Amino acid sequence: MHSSSKKQTSKLTCGYVAFGTQFYEPKNLIDISARAEKQLKIAGLELLHAGVVYGETDLPTKAIDFLKQQEFDYLFVNIINWIDTRGVFRVLHEFRHIPMILYSFGGFTAKEGEFGYPAGTLISPAAGAGSTSLRYTMEQWGIKFKYLFHGPDQAMDIAGILSFSKAAHVAKKLKHARLGMFGFNDMGLYSTSYNPTRMRDQLGIEVESVDLLQLKNKMASISDADVKSETARVTQDWEYPAGMPQPETIEKAVRMYMATVQICEEKGFDAVSYKCVEGVDQEMGLVHAIPASLVNSAGYPYIDENDLGNLAAELMLKWLTNQQTMFIEHYEHHPDYIILGEDGYCPFDFVEGKVQIKKISTVLLEGIVQCSNMKKGRYTMACLQENYDGYQIQIVPGEAKERPSWVEMGVPLPSWPSITFVPDISVREVLDKVQSQHYACVMGDHAESLKDLCKLLNIKVL
Repeated sequence: MHSSSKKQTSKLTCGYVAFGTQFYEPKNLIDISARAEKQLKIAGLELLHAGVVYGETDLPTKAIDFLKQQEFDYLFVNIINWIDTRGVFRVLHEFRHIPMILYSFGGFTAKEGEFGYPAGTLISPAAGAGSTSLRYTMEQWGIKFKYLFHGPDQAMDIAGILSFSKAAHVAKKLKHARLGMFGFNDMGLYSTSYNPTRMRDQLGIEVESVDLLQLKNKMASISDADVKSETARVTQDWEYPAGMPQPETIEKAVRMYMATVQICEEKGFDAVSYKCVEGVDQEMGLVHAIPASLVNSAGYPYIDENDLGNLAAELMLKWLTNQQTMFIEHYEHHPDYIILGEDGYCPFDFVEGKVQIKKISTVLLEGIVQCSNMKKGRYTMACLQENYDGYQIQIVPGEAKERPSWVEMGVPLPSWPSITFVPDISVREVLDKVQSQHYACVMGDHAESLKDLCKLLNIKVL
């Protein structure tokens, strides 16, 4: 089984306005803006075009009236030459609560006769003068913006633009996000606690707690025929290196996954967490790992132990990248690497090869878990926690390499899903700022867009 996102990421949309001066030929300003518009559209942005604006009154007012009727993620402020500051700030002040890109559009070398100049002449409409006259005032007004530019004759900074575009889109989307917490405060962990008022206020995320009895009742309501059918579908490629479990053991795990997804659909949850150790594992007669893997693979980011901060981080990474995310846990620290893994859980997009399932019977666990190997390559790790002022996040990119043959004490081989993680900074530096036993993670390098999102949400980046 492979993941299918519950919600497709919608198109990145920005309000677009280009600013110049009334002392330039308007047609030339329109031509310069068109060069930017073409590149932005090719990059996949939807532009809600408020026009090329110059002067103090008429065109700024028309731009404001147009933009107020639109729905967009952020405002793209394209400074294409030196400007009348009062007209620009008339627009920016009106939308100062909305994220912005302040862009300084670079000059170009003339072809023979272009704009009346000989070939090889660098033509500078002086966007550098215009953009630098705005930056500090925007900062003083508390506008959340990113200041970008490109050099003469170079392409626009599309990577920086897209990074911010995704961040602005996700920041807006989070205002409607809902996390589901099955049970509460597993094992009394202080590293997983959260303040619902602060989370709703600063991040926009709403949390609802679901009692384990609700989960049990939903499991009982699903027909045996539906469970058998879904079991056949999700297990068709599974392998059992340590022997085949009893069919009813597999079906019980699938039943919990199905019940969880039904509850998520009914309540509009975007991501979920189980009270696993003191809840599912101790009280419900099965291991949480396979239901969690299936739920995550169905499009709902998942984390153990009611860790709502890092579940929010998972959701951020998912919406920024449109990829499956997971959580992973510290096991061993070496000066050069960290063994990161999880006790039998792994979303299937992260599995290298086929899903591997083993039976397990310990003092705590009784059921089935994964022993799948995880994919290698670049990963972005993140850990979100509250601080005295709000939130802070540790972001750690690095390289995932092959796991050793290892076990958590008391558990039989094969190993848990895991990686040998080599961070881009030293392990000592990672541990000096570590905030939790958990990381949210996604494959690839996504630190820049995550930092852009955190800036918009007033999250301190470590």
